[in-house]
Amino acid sequence: MRYKVVGPPGTGKTRRLLNNVQRYTDIGVPISKIGYFAFTRKAANEARDRFLKIRTDLTKKDVKYFQTLHSLAFNRLGLKEENVMQELNYKAIGETCGIQIRYASYETNNWNGIFSSNSEYLTMINLARVRQISVTDQLDRNEHLSRIERDKLEAIEKEINNYKKVYGLIDFTDMIQKFLDKDVVPDLDVIFVDEAQDLSLIQWSMINKIEQDTKCDVWIAGDDDQAIFGWAGADVDSFINYEAEEIPLKQSERVPTSIQKMALNVIERIQENRIDKEYFPKSESGEIFERYKLTDIDMSTGDWLILTRTKSILKNIPTYLKKKGYFFETAQGNSIGKSLYEDTKHWYNLQKKISIPDIHLQRVKERIKGSMNLSLKWYDAFNNVSESQITYMRLLLLNNEDPTGTPRIKVSTIHGAKGGEATNVVLFLNETENTVKGARKSIAKRDEEYRVWYVGLTRSMKNLYLIKSKNKSKEFKI
Repeated sequence: MRYKVVGPPGTGKTRRLLNNVQRYTDIGVPISKIGYFAFTRKAANEARDRFLKIRTDLTKKDVKYFQTLHSLAFNRLGLKEENVMQELNYKAIGETCGIQIRYASYETNNWNGIFSSNSEYLTMINLARVRQISVTDQLDRNEHLSRIERDKLEAIEKEINNYKKVYGLIDFTDMIQKFLDKDVVPDLDVIFVDEAQDLSLIQWSMINKIEQDTKCDVWIAGDDDQAIFGWAGADVDSFINYEAEEIPLKQSERVPTSIQKMALNVIERIQENRIDKEYFPKSESGEIFERYKLTDIDMSTGDWLILTRTKSILKNIPTYLKKKGYFFETAQGNSIGKSLYEDTKHWYNLQKKISIPDIHLQRVKERIKGSMNLSLKWYDAFNNVSESQITYMRLLLLNNEDPTGTPRIKVSTIHGAKGGEATNVVLFLNETENTVKGARKSIAKRDEEYRVWYVGLTRSMKNLYLIKSKNKSKEFKI
């Protein structure tokens, strides 16, 4: 049987899937024969942890198939990290082909297989592969802003293939392809696929193979209005056209009335194929504020999510937050730094006479300047702490921030925050010239831009702060 859970933001799609995982175990399906696949490793781990709170009799080892599709392929093929193409490998290819590659990597920390590169040649080659078309067909789609030479494109593709063959390496797309080509499908009775609107065609092929080989039940969940990874090869039409018993979710438990109204104003502009759906906001009205600068917003209390469309806008925000003495996190980690954060937390525990593991105790001892004087503040006791770090930590304490807890402010691109939420959301509406230009290039690209803004708007649980440009493009006016 096939089931498709469709719901707007905050309607509990993941919860519905997890409840059904429990239902299958209740009727006797072993958890070892249930697969739960999420778009990112973080999402898969969060779903796993939520399920283990439901089934307290199970452990992480029991739910081994809560993972990404790339992780499934990686594990079933018996691969190791050293088998996978790294950034340095792509740079070596660039030198051979005479193209400058400053970066070329997959988001390996999340294992979602999203490829990012400054080289349009590499990007186009990867897009062709996840879409299961030739590079020349991809070129003919005319999706790219700059001129790409057909002969050079084909030559680079050939060089990449030769390089991988010589060094015995594969990339993330190869993982999926090898999974499709080999007999490595696990014995599963049911699979669940969250955020299915973000799957590429080759990932859909993987889902279809699992279903065909095992005759398992398939549950997919998603929202075509939140399909924002088309630039990475995601195929929203495959989700829209997936034939299954549809289970609509209508009631949002996150988005207040005023913000939902604004979000609908954006998403209704989509011109191409979409699923028509009912969407009811929560009863709380919510508030929307318009500002021109981040400095005009008081973020001294509460939980916050600061969102930008592009990384270029994002990069200056951490400096401002540090000057204000706010505790925050970015995709790179919390604002204190992993090592100092952990050691500080352990120092506080020791001061409270809470025992810590020997390995952490040894790290603390290596950090301190002299004898273990627990009456001292961490910044008086620790070595190798810069003055700027000390100044920042003192500001945190003056602001009653908890430097050992979870940061109350998160800074992210809209794409990086997908699935997240906060009481207060700051959304930068400033687009770069290239973003706007690219969106105007085709209906599909413009539709995806509307979806991006929709995702950003619907992260808010109460208050939405829009930072607007005085020269805002009318086309993207909200």
